[in-house]
Formats: sequence, C-alpha cells, structure tokens
Amino acid sequence: MNKLGKRSLALLLCAGLGASMLTGCGKKAEAADMFTYNGEAVDNNVAAFLFRLQEASFDEVYGEMLAQYYGGQSVWDMDLTGQGQLYGDTFKNDFKDLLERMMVAQEHAADYDIELTEEEEKKISDAADKFIAANDKETLDAMSADKDTVVKVLELQTIQKKVEDKIEETVDTEVSDEEAAQRTISYLCYTPTTETESEAESEGLSEAETEADAENAEAVLSAETEAETAVTVEAAETEAETAVTPEAAESETAAVETEKSDRTGSADTEAQSEIVLSETEGETETESPEMQAAREKYSRMAEDKFREIATSGKDFSEYVDEVNNDLKPGITAATISFGKDDSYPAQEIIEATNDVDDNTLIDHIVAANGNYYIIHVDKKLDREKTDEKKDEIVEQRKYDAVDAQYTDWEKDAKFETNEEAYAELTFDRVYVAPPAPETEAAAAETEAETEA
Repeated sequence: MNKLGKRSLALLLCAGLGASMLTGCGKKAEAADMFTYNGEAVDNNVAAFLFRLQEASFDEVYGEMLAQYYGGQSVWDMDLTGQGQLYGDTFKNDFKDLLERMMVAQEHAADYDIELTEEEEKKISDAADKFIAANDKETLDAMSADKDTVVKVLELQTIQKKVEDKIEETVDTEVSDEEAAQRTISYLCYTPTTETESEAESEGLSEAETEADAENAEAVLSAETEAETAVTVEAAETEAETAVTPEAAESETAAVETEKSDRTGSADTEAQSEIVLSETEGETETESPEMQAAREKYSRMAEDKFREIATSGKDFSEYVDEVNNDLKPGITAATISFGKDDSYPAQEIIEATNDVDDNTLIDHIVAANGNYYIIHVDKKLDREKTDEKKDEIVEQRKYDAVDAQYTDWEKDAKFETNEEAYAELTFDRVYVAPPAPETEAAAAETEAETEA
C-alpha cells in the first residue's frame, strides 16, 4: 500500500512557516534559486539536503544490487522503468512533484489550526543536534546540511504529517465482509515442460535466481513506488533519536504463500465427476511437436493425480507438501488468498472457486495460462485474511482522500523550477549515507512496522 506522508520521499522545503523561511534562507548568495512557490524562493539548502539524503538512501538500498545485475552501470543513466526515460530524470521529476506537494501541505496547515508546540520544537532541536554530531563536516557540507536546515526539515515534516492525519480523519473506516471477503485455496499446478526445458532449468538454477532477484528489484522501481524509497523523517511526538530508516515502497504485486492446511479433504462424491479441460490461450497448432507432447503428458499427469486425490480421503495439504518436497519439473503447489474481484490469480481460478464451501475439492481440472490446476478450497471466507484486507481498504481510502485533497489544493498553487539551477544537482555523491535525523515517534513507528 502507498501512504502519503511516510510514503513520500521525505521531501521537505521552507514553506508555510512564515515568509522568512521562503527567501532562500542560508543559501549561498551566488546560487540561483532552484524552486519557487507562489512567487517566493524556496531555500536551496533545504532542497539540496533533501535531494542528497534521498539520493544516498536509494543508493544504499538498491544501488549495489542493481549495479551488480547491470554489470556496474550507473542506475541513474538507465531506463529502469521501461518508460523511455533515464532513471535519473525520473527521480528528479518525482522529486519536483513531491516538493510541490510538501509546500502545499505547509500552506494549508492553518486550515486545521496546526502549529508546533514548544515541546515539539525542543524535540526537533535535539534531533537536529544529534544528526549534526553524528556526521563529519565533509559529509554535512556535501549535503548542504547545517542545524538550521535540519531543523526546518523536521518542522516541515511534522506539520505535513499533522495535515495528512487531519485529512485521514474524514475517511469512513467501516468495511463490510462482503467488500473485503477473501477466500483461501491450495492448488497443484502442472505446467507443460519439455525435457530440454527441464535440463536447462536444473543446470541454470543460479542464473534463474539471479534473474528473479532482478525482477524483484525492478518491481520496486515501478511508477507507483519510485517516489517512496527514501529515509522518512517523521513527526516529533516523543524524545528525539537518530536512526536511518530507508523506506521501500511496498510492491503491489500479489503474494503467494505456501502454508499448510489443517483441513481434511472431501472428494468422495466428486470422484466420478468428468474432468473438464477448458481451452487455454496460447495453445495453438503452431506449437512444436515436443511441446504438444509435453502438454498431453502433463494433462494426463494432472488427470491421474486428480483421480487419486478425489478417492484417497487424504488431506489436500499432504499433496501440497509432497509436491513442494519432491520438486519435480513443471509441478508446483501453493496456498493463496484472494477476493472475487481481484486480478490475481487467473480469472478461471477465481470463477471456479466462487461460492464454494470450505474444505472442497473443485470437481474438475482448471486450465489457465497454459497450466493445469487441481484446486482445493480451504476456506470460503478466511477471517484473518479478510480482516487484513479490511485494513488495506481503509488505508487505500486514506491515501485516496489525501491525494484528492492535494490535487484540489494544487489547482491554486504555482510551483516553478529553474531547470538550469536544478541541473546542478547531479548524481555524484562521494559520501556514505548518513543516519537521517529522526524523532523518537518515527523510530517507534518504524519498529512497530518491522515487528508487524
């Protein structure tokens, strides 16, 4: 799930805390203003500090992994998202968008009577002191970081968090079982695999694992998550601490769990049912003879196993464990949860399991995406998964509410970039990512999320 505030890039600017903070405070006299908001210059030091912190945080989390996969190439000079744009340009464009959103939040803080208390200011000052003390002068200079800059960052982040909390309070948190309903199924999957493919799979396991890691890495760089890989400086609610917390975006791809089911199989009446193999997309007469033979082979294997399961009386989880232990080519097993309107798994699987009672073996083999599935409905309504889905729905509502409010506010905002000055911020850091200034409230939230 994406969440504004802690989901943002921790981009904080001089805005909304008084005109004196919007006049390039602390910036070098000869430096042109990179950004202006409603005609007022944004502090270059604050912008540069946040940019450098963001750059370092991304590099620490993903840089080495991506560099290894791409042979040491700079990720900033590559099109990682497949959108025809260098990732460095994508990163900088997202940075600008988030700067504007942050300043908009500061401007509208007064709408909610939001201001910082003396206690909050004290904790922010303490956090800034700890950050400055934890990093050497060379690093601080490279990041355009001094105490005033760090304090402004923490003040602005705290105010933005308060604004977004107020918006989220307007969201309806009631979600019905019907809207969130999640079923849990287990399945055996038979994927037609030729002997050539089987040999290649066994010989190239390490290579496949490397490619899988790379795919996962690229997934976090999707358009939705690129802007959420930074250290987050959270609200100063309690005693200040200094700890770096790179926050990776949560990927929105479906998760596959392989848990055991403790339910007993019920298939005595289904044993005589006719096995239905629907036509699957991709099956054409142009398939090689080897693949056609493999398809027939795996279809028969699925049929034989289905008959065995339908008459054995054994718990379906035993078959799942058997497949996961044997690791035969083209045969896999898993336990997954999903709702009736989800896009994953395949629509054929969703339709086959609609309104099916607990502990039921689907009475036919389901063909989908070129595979053959033997499916067991473990729980028609998985209470734990359904409650988790309710939480996701509420979080999405909050995200949508905050996003909609920002979009409305931005209609009247004027954010401008001096592209020539902004171009001076290049991806050339030579320092190790320092720990971000973080208040105790942020540290406690991070710890809670980790434990969860």
